[in-house]
Amino acid sequence: MSVHKRKLSYWGIEYASGDRHYFDPQLFCRFLEYVNSLAERDKLFRDEKNNKAVALSSIRDETKQGLHLYKIIFKSCKYNHSPDYMSSTDGSERPTDKRLDEGDKELTHMCMRIDENEAYTIFEERRSGVTMGGVIKYFNKLLHTFLLQQGMDDIFDLWASIIPSDDFLTALDTADRISVAQLFVEKKVLGSGYLNLMDVDANSQNDLLMTLKSRPRQSLPKRALKQTFLSIATEGARVTRIRLYGKDINKMNIMIDSLGGKRIEEVSVELTPNGIVDSYSIFAKIEEVLGVIE
Repeated sequence: MSVHKRKLSYWGIEYASGDRHYFDPQLFCRFLEYVNSLAERDKLFRDEKNNKAVALSSIRDETKQGLHLYKIIFKSCKYNHSPDYMSSTDGSERPTDKRLDEGDKELTHMCMRIDENEAYTIFEERRSGVTMGGVIKYFNKLLHTFLLQQGMDDIFDLWASIIPSDDFLTALDTADRISVAQLFVEKKVLGSGYLNLMDVDANSQNDLLMTLKSRPRQSLPKRALKQTFLSIATEGARVTRIRLYGKDINKMNIMIDSLGGKRIEEVSVELTPNGIVDSYSIFAKIEEVLGVIE
């Protein structure tokens, strides 16, 4: 097989309702199972404006070394475009037999690691494939039907944010605005002299999630956020993690997480004889990024 480079991007996927961000991993897994169970025709969406069709190709649910993973492949095509074929050896042309409702199939790979507070996602960036925005739009079309079938009145959307490749402090410095800060605080603080609210037991999650929000169109103070981040490494720190939401200088949604680890922007993957990325090869590379060791 030949080898080609593919760019990977990093995202956090969760629920959003207004300014509220939250996540329910069990509900999200049930939603993915619902999508996977749909008939092939129901998995297909056509973007008439851009002459593009998108469909779910496959979802594989795996648990490796304690990590719950969903390996997802989307397929897409551009239709209403059927020019003649041209030879790369002598420049000769011949009519195409491709119908206007057909297009060259493009695959886009993504892998989700299901955590307590988000679906941490590594995504294959492809100009000719599906964008992350397209994936979120696709899932949200199906999500509301799923929620109604579950008898849920709380309607929300899936929301994806970029995880910057820079380290936490650099990403914070270059952010245009930070509108929401989530602080993960040791759960024992609930019953301590700090809050003295309630007793906690072994069935509750390890951390208390506290959310701070800026005033509309304002930003939380970066200096205070830096001090909070730097305090995480100190002995006896009550805050174990900080996650920020805001806008970059291009007004794109960003998420900056203190747990952000090593970033790999580009990986070498194998291609099949007809020039298509070998799915096993790219998922193996993504597993390496997630820390799965064969």
